[in-house]
Amino acid sequence: MGRIFRTPFWKQLDFIGIDAYFPLSESKTPTVTELKEGWKPWKQKIADLALQTSKPVLFTEYGYRSMDYTAKKPWLVDRTEEGVNMEGQSNAKRAIFEEFWGEDWFAGGFVWKWFIQHDRSGGDKDNRFTPRNKPSRTIIANYYKLHKD
Repeated sequence: MGRIFRTPFWKQLDFIGIDAYFPLSESKTPTVTELKEGWKPWKQKIADLALQTSKPVLFTEYGYRSMDYTAKKPWLVDRTEEGVNMEGQSNAKRAIFEEFWGEDWFAGGFVWKWFIQHDRSGGDKDNRFTPRNKPSRTIIANYYKLHKD
């Protein structure tokens, strides 16, 4: 995580690109409030970096698995993890939107991961990152609908 803040060439680029997989919570099903609190130290560092470089920040990837403890190690891709937790994924999506989308220095981001194959279509038994056919998809769709310019 610290490499983002030590990258020497940000000023040579148009955007600061960040994979937004920061540890935010130790809870099994973190609340939106808890997740927003977890974002505070990271958000301040990211905002400071944007200010220092005069560059907008773009989340090159952001996502959360629909599993327990989704915000503890959000980069986790361990296929042995079992169980499904749609509320944790939805809360994490809502928190990231509420924390970042209104900031002038924030340029947006790319949701990870949307499979186009039917065998990877998400749904109520899927604990992977995809929001497809899950409650978090509605959160994403509604947020983009409400905040388009």
